[in-house]
Amino acid sequence: MITINPDKLVRNVSKSGEFIFRGGLSLQAELGRQNVQRYQKFLTTPKGKLFVAKQVLLQALNPKKDTRIYNPLAAVVSKALPQELTAFKPKRHVETNSRGIISLFRNFVNNGSTKSSQENAVKFFDNRLKKQVNLQVRYGGELNNLASFPNRQTSRGNREVKDFIKFRIRDAVNGKYIIFPAILQGGINDSSNAETTSYNYIGRADKVYVYGGYTRNISFSVNIVSQRKSDIGIIWEKINYAKGLVLPQYKEFFSQDSVNDTTRPVSPIVYLTLGDLFNDAPGFFNSVNLEIPENSTWELSDGTQVPHICTLSFDFTYIGKQNPTMTSAHYNNIGKKFPSGDPNETPEDILRNELTTEQELEVAIQGLRNLGNF
Repeated sequence: MITINPDKLVRNVSKSGEFIFRGGLSLQAELGRQNVQRYQKFLTTPKGKLFVAKQVLLQALNPKKDTRIYNPLAAVVSKALPQELTAFKPKRHVETNSRGIISLFRNFVNNGSTKSSQENAVKFFDNRLKKQVNLQVRYGGELNNLASFPNRQTSRGNREVKDFIKFRIRDAVNGKYIIFPAILQGGINDSSNAETTSYNYIGRADKVYVYGGYTRNISFSVNIVSQRKSDIGIIWEKINYAKGLVLPQYKEFFSQDSVNDTTRPVSPIVYLTLGDLFNDAPGFFNSVNLEIPENSTWELSDGTQVPHICTLSFDFTYIGKQNPTMTSAHYNNIGKKFPSGDPNETPEDILRNELTTEQELEVAIQGLRNLGNF
């Protein structure tokens, strides 16, 4: 039987270092010295000078502005270090947004990363890396005020937090926003279907179809990720109220004899914003489904034992802002870029653009109203 000899392990660590470095510390130091010496000789040759010139040129073409300066010392230091110290090897570029020599030392010690209290995967979702923006905002808003948004600190009275893609759900009944970072999963399905009734007449093989209407459904899924413990309460509050968007809200009504009646439900109408396809588009959700992945990690603290990752799937029935026709606006803000004109414009908008005086505009609008178009 082979047994571990603690005394031999201690001797290896204190004398040759084989317990940590393959072949011993002295061997790794000699290999590093020879690697650096060979690399320095290579740099003095025409091929070596051409190599450095190519690296400088390639680094200057980097799409990130702060990483376009080549660091020639990075290769020298990397060749001197053994593979056990790979994590301490510096990056091949100089961070120009840092502070000179201090940044080089920081890159060597921290492997190119600058630690801060905000640094984690949430930073990936910021649309401006130089400005710390928290996209995981609270549930909130104000009734009858679309311009009052929540942020991470307060639930109303703020500007909209800009994401890469606009994504928000407005609860029109309670005046609240449900805003998640736009991490859309898979595709977006936009389905329009005509409703027809068919009739068969005696003696005819073909059918006669009568148009009865149409329905439009939009389905999509969004991934929800908790990057830190303080996100959990914010996220699951929004999930809770998102699940309630298929249920009615009971509002206070007044009868003719001024007796309060609180038993009447109000339909859960919402406004959906998704990029510039749908901008505060009215409609309602047929279903809101929550899925927790099998490999999701969970928070272990008592009282917050919920998964860090989940997926919300929405099935949305589109109502729209216009009377639906073949030439009406089926998408919102992107319609302003249509070469043939913006289908979102109403007859009143067109007259306002063509007529110059307020009197002419008022007369024309009144004429349209008389015809029953308004």
